[in-house]
Amino acid sequence: MLPRPRSHARSVVATLFSLIAIAASTGCGGDDGPALETTRVSQGTIERIVVATGTIEPAKEVEVRPRIAGIVQRIHVEDGDQVEEGQLLLEIERDLLESQLQEAAAALQEARVERRYAGIDLGRAEELVRSGARSSQFLDEAKARTERSTAVVARASARHRTLSTQLGYATVRAPLAGRVLEVHTEEGNAISPVTAVTGGTLLITLAGTSSLHLEGLVDENEIARVEVGQLARIRTEAFSDKVFEGRVSEIAPMGQRVQNVTYFEVEIEITDSDAARLRPRMSGDADIVTEIVNGAVIVPENTLRYRGDEIYVEVPNGAGPPERRDVRIGIVDGPRVQVLEGIAPGDEIVLQ
Repeated sequence: MLPRPRSHARSVVATLFSLIAIAASTGCGGDDGPALETTRVSQGTIERIVVATGTIEPAKEVEVRPRIAGIVQRIHVEDGDQVEEGQLLLEIERDLLESQLQEAAAALQEARVERRYAGIDLGRAEELVRSGARSSQFLDEAKARTERSTAVVARASARHRTLSTQLGYATVRAPLAGRVLEVHTEEGNAISPVTAVTGGTLLITLAGTSSLHLEGLVDENEIARVEVGQLARIRTEAFSDKVFEGRVSEIAPMGQRVQNVTYFEVEIEITDSDAARLRPRMSGDADIVTEIVNGAVIVPENTLRYRGDEIYVEVPNGAGPPERRDVRIGIVDGPRVQVLEGIAPGDEIVLQ
C-alpha cells in the first residue's frame, strides 16, 4: 500500500482542532457556572455552653481499716459488689479473743464473789464494833477490803467489756451503703489496727453511691460564666447514648495550673433518676448551660466568612456576585451561631 500524502495528515489534524474549538466555545457560552447553595436565617432558642471535663465521683468514699490486729479469716465481697449499710465485709480470726473473753468473764465472776464476801465481812465488823468486841480499826479494815473488792470488780468488768468490743471488731461491716471499689487484702494476711503508727492496714475501699457528682475542670476564660445552680448535661464514654441531668453544686475558689493553663474545679451533682447506672471513676463531660436566649437570630456556622477581625455573610444578588453583609455574632453553640446585628430572620444567605 502506498503511504498517504503529508498534506492529507495536516488536513486531519486541522479538522480535529476545529472540532475541539467548537466544543469549547459551545460549553463556555451555554453555562453560567454552578448555582449558589443558600439557606434561610432562622429564629429560635440557643444556649451558651461551658464544658467541664472530669470524672464521676461518689459523695462519700470510705477506707475500711481494722480496729484490731489479727489474721484475715474470710472475705465476703469482691471488687464492684453493691453492699448495704451493716453488711458483712470481712472476718478476722477470733479464737484468741474468744478465749481471752472467757478468761475475763471468769475473772469478773471471781471479783464479784470476793466483793460479796467483803460486804458480808463488813456487816459483821459493824456489829462487833457496836457491841464493843472489836475496835474501830477493825471496821476500817473491813471497809477498805470492801472498797478494794469493788475496784477489782470494776476493773474486771472493764476488761470484759473491752474484749467483748474487740471481739465485735473481728466482724467488719459496711459503714454505709455503696459499692466496693477495691479489696486491698487477702485471706490469711496479717493486719494491723488503726491505732498503729502506720494508720492500720487498708482492707476495703467503699464508695457511697446514693449521691454521685462529676468533678470537672473549667478553663479560666470560661469560669466567670459558671454559677452554682446552673443546669448541666453529663455525658460519659460508657453510656454514649445517654445524657444525665445535673446541676452545678460547687465551684473551687482557687484555680490549679495544668500544663501552664489555669483551670477551676467544678462539682456537678448528678440529679438524673437513672444515675445508678453510673460508676465511680468513670470519665465524663458536663455541658453547663450558662445562658439561654429565646428568639435568637441563628445561622449555620458555615455561612460565616472572616477577613481579619471582620465577620460577614454573603447574600445572593440576582445574576451578580453575592452581596457582603457585616455581622456581629453572640453565642456559638456547635454548628449554630447567634447573630446580633447585620441580618434578620428569613434572609437568604450563601453557604460555604
